[in-house]
Order: sequence, then C-alpha cells, then structure tokens
Amino acid sequence: MKLIVPLLIGALAACTDPDSGPVTVTPKTVTVKAGEKTTLNASVKDAKDPRVLWSVEGGDSHGTISSSGVYTAPAEAGTYTVVATNAVDTSKKDTATVKVEAVQAPTVIVKVTPEAVTIGQGTATDLTAEVSGSSITAVQWAVEGGDENGIVSSAGRYTAPNRAGTFTVTATSVADPTKKASASVTVEPVVVGAVMVTVSPTSGSTTWGGTVQLTAEVTGTNNLAVLWSVEGGDANGYVSSTGVYHAPNKTGTFTVTATSVADPANKASASITVEPVVVEAVVVAVSPKTGTVAQDAAFSLSVQVTGTNNHAVQWAVEGGDDNGTVSSTGVYRAPRRMGTFTVTATSVADPTKSDSATLTVGPFVPPAVTVSVTPKTATVDQGNSVDLAADVTGSSVVAVTWTVEGGAANGTVTSTGRYTAPNKPGTYTVTATSVANAASKDSAVITVPVAGTVKYVDPTGTGWRLVRNASLSSGNTLVLDLVGPTGQSGRGADLTLGLDADTASWSTVDGTEYVANGGYDLGAAPQLLKSAVKGSTLSVGVYQKGAPAHAYNGALLSVALTVKATAETPAGAVVPLNVLKAHALPASGSLQAISVAVGTITTAQ
Repeated sequence: MKLIVPLLIGALAACTDPDSGPVTVTPKTVTVKAGEKTTLNASVKDAKDPRVLWSVEGGDSHGTISSSGVYTAPAEAGTYTVVATNAVDTSKKDTATVKVEAVQAPTVIVKVTPEAVTIGQGTATDLTAEVSGSSITAVQWAVEGGDENGIVSSAGRYTAPNRAGTFTVTATSVADPTKKASASVTVEPVVVGAVMVTVSPTSGSTTWGGTVQLTAEVTGTNNLAVLWSVEGGDANGYVSSTGVYHAPNKTGTFTVTATSVADPANKASASITVEPVVVEAVVVAVSPKTGTVAQDAAFSLSVQVTGTNNHAVQWAVEGGDDNGTVSSTGVYRAPRRMGTFTVTATSVADPTKSDSATLTVGPFVPPAVTVSVTPKTATVDQGNSVDLAADVTGSSVVAVTWTVEGGAANGTVTSTGRYTAPNKPGTYTVTATSVANAASKDSAVITVPVAGTVKYVDPTGTGWRLVRNASLSSGNTLVLDLVGPTGQSGRGADLTLGLDADTASWSTVDGTEYVANGGYDLGAAPQLLKSAVKGSTLSVGVYQKGAPAHAYNGALLSVALTVKATAETPAGAVVPLNVLKAHALPASGSLQAISVAVGTITTAQ
C-alpha cells in the first residue's frame, strides 16, 4: 500500500494537463553587442496553451527579457542564460545562451596641418587640428618647452619667439587626452644685412579725432615685423599694430615711428599734422519741423549741419524718455500717450548750435491686420480634403478662425485649415477670420465636381457572374461580360436585367445592339441574338444552332449601361443593378434557370 500511493500521486500530476508538452527555445545560442536587443522564440509541443514565462538567470544585471521574448543585453560583456518555462507546467523549460560582447569605442585620431612649416622670428602661422572618432572635436594647443619657444592661441595661431630653432606645437584631444598630434615649426635665424625701414606716407594731416593709414616696409632681413609708436605717448594720439594713427583732440604736429623688430636700431618716422575742426557759423537744420505720429509709432527726422566738417549731432527729447525716445539716426519713437513733444539735434562741433522739431502724438492706431489665404482656389473630390493656410500680418496674434459658408452641409474645416468636401458637387467658400481683428478675413473657393466616372467591383466566386470589361468601359459607361462556371460548356444564355432609371440607363454595346456575342458560334444569319429595352429593363439572349457546345472560358455575352452624371449624382452613390431572370442552355440537357452574381456599382470622380 505504501508503494501504490506515490505512484498514484505521480500519475495524477502527470495527467493535470496532458496537452502541455516540453518547451523548445530557438536559437539555442546567440551573440549580441552590449546594450543591443535580440529576439528569442519558444514553442510548447502538443500544447493547447502555448504560453511561456521568460526569465534571465542572475536577474536584471544579466539582461532583461520581455514577455514576447525580446532580450536586452546588459552593458557588461559576458555569457548569460535565458530561460523559457511552460506557463502551465513549470517543470518543463528550456534555455538559450546569450554571449554579450563589449562595445568597442571608436578610436580618436588627431591630425595637425601643416605638419611642418618654416617662419621668421616674431611672425605667426595658423595651424589647424582635425579630430575624428569622436563628436567632441575640441583640442588643447601647447608649445613644447613653454612660452620661451613661442606661444599658440586656442585657435591654433602660433607666434614664433625672437630666436631661431625648431619647435614642436601639439594639439591634444579633449575627448581622449591620450590622443594628440604635432607640427614642427622651424624659426629661421634673422638674416641681417643693411636693414632699412621705410614709412609711407612720410607726412600727412587730419583733424581732431581723425585717422591716417601708414605702412612700413622693411628690407635687409627676413623678419619684416615692426613696432609702431607715437612720440610723446598717448597724449599725442596712438597707432595700431597695422599702422593706423588715431589723432588726439588737440592741434599739433606729431611723430609716428616704425621700429624694426629684427634690428631695433633701424627705424623710420612720419610727421602727422592734426588740424583743428573748422568752425565757422555752424548751422543745424532739422526736418521736418513738425509732424504727427501715432502712439508707440516711429517718425524719422533728418538733420543737416553746415559751417563745420564735423557733422555729428546729439539727439534728445525734451522732458526725457517719458515723452518718447530718439535714436542716434533721428528715429523718434512716440510714447503711449497723446501730447506735443520737442525733439532736438545739437551740434557736436558747436554745442551752442541746435534745432528742433515739434511732433504731435495722436490717438493709438491699431496696425492694419491683413489675412491672406492660400491657395485661393482648389478642386477636390467629394469626401476628400485639401489643406488651406492663412498668413496674418500687422499683428503679433496670427491665429485665425476657419468657417465654411453655409455650414457643415457644404463641408467642414478644422482649426488648422484642413477642408473636407461634402458628398455633393458644388462651389463652396471657406473663410479665415483674424482673431486679432474680426473685420480682417480672406477666403478660398473650393470646387467639388460632379461624379464623372463609374466604379464596378466584380462579384467573387466561380459560378455565373457579370464582370467588368476593362477595355470597353470608360468614363461613366460600364460594359459587363457574362462569364460561366469554370469547367463547363453550353450553347447559349439569356438575361433580363433591371436598373434604377433615375441613376442609369441601358446603352448599346457596339452602337447598334444592346448585346454583343462573346463566345458562342452563331453561324450564318439569321443568328439567334436578340436584345430589347423596355423602360429600365433590358432583355438579351444569344444562342447557337448545331455547333459544338462552347467552353465557358471567357466572356459569353456583353451588355452596357451609362450612369447619369448630373449635379444630383454624388460620388460614392450606389447604382442598383438586378438580375430579374436568367437561363442557360448547357452542353447536354434542356434550358435551365441560372443564378447570376452581380457586383457593386458606385459613382466616382
């Protein structure tokens, strides 16, 4: 008895779900990069319930897996085990081994150009550094040996020392400081012969605060640099490194000197005479003298100064900024209040001379808001959409409200200007109205054309059917072929068809007959082919005499109808077509009633 009980328990456990079989995971091994994903598949043999529970041995640090088997590798390389367990019988499982490879960072490469260059003492050259393998392309420039071997800017401009030698300039990657590249700069010794400095012009003149451009030419050495200076210091003016002399605001004659860097004993000078500003009877004239401007609007004034070669003026508004402001070019910006205000221009050459304009600030005038809709016209099929845009000028509020004249019966328009046409033809107006100024608006005229073509969806199946003849159908005329059951044959067929007279009418197939023979051997006349139209009903028949039965391998007979394209015919309207009765004469036997499948006829653009 003690032996039988465990056996029974084991048997019962095995029978808890006889349809839950072993689990198989594929692929068994897979290799991915750190952080990448891969998909594993699990199947349960002979299972009504194919679900499995996915897990990763060791937890999330060894990667994660979704309920659909998508495994996401961890950042750390290694070999990990993914387990799929039968959701019904957890004793059944299978595993896959995932090898995760480390992601190799791209190698940073630094390249300096030029790699070698020769320059003179005290001169400069531009070096460039190109960094690949990293989105961080910045470098740190340095001169080996420090500043006594020259200096280099953050942009790579190297300035040589005043001594000869070969010096190394290095660019080090900010992204990876272990990566760097260098340029070798050879600084030539100064070749000193009979050094001579020439300044031109040797003399010149300007007025207070004026400038004179000087140039220096150095011969007898390959170091062409000079140092500029003004005798007596800045009180007598100053000169830039490019030789531009700036005169002081005083009268006199001043000496500007260029001294050779290669041989400071060699220099040359220019004599600059600074003349006083010529002041005669200075006259300042502002125009216009009066004007009217709206609140917060601009008004341009001009000024003419005569009697001096210094035409500069200082603009001011009497009473300060509360009464408006004026720019250095004479543009007056009115305050946001009404009143009469004075704007004055004062001569810089002679501050006792000035002139004014009196400006009247009137009521606030809102800007003229303009709305422009594009496109102005469009044609869109019934039920389809077109995107309209509205451009608003004259206001910081560019929002508009869209409407369709006549309401939703004439189509709808979204807040973004997408107009959807109604299922009826016509011409409709869509308007955009400015939110800032409801009096400003613009419109687009949308044309929705009438239905001009007909669409036919063939019936399915392999029995008797009316299918579209693509080569003969065109526009709003539809030609239908009668086809028979696959693998059968016969000697003739007839149809009686009905239409809705308001939407369509019967047409001749070849210009004379309402029916055309497609597959029967009719022989010589008189042929057994007939057609007749009575109101909206069409009756046709085609039969052959004596000839062998014809296999149903194509069109047996054809009929035609025309959909009425009028303003009352909307796109997408269904055109009824009914088979009132039909017969076929099979290869053997007597005339039989047949069931003919008809497709769906709808109107289109």
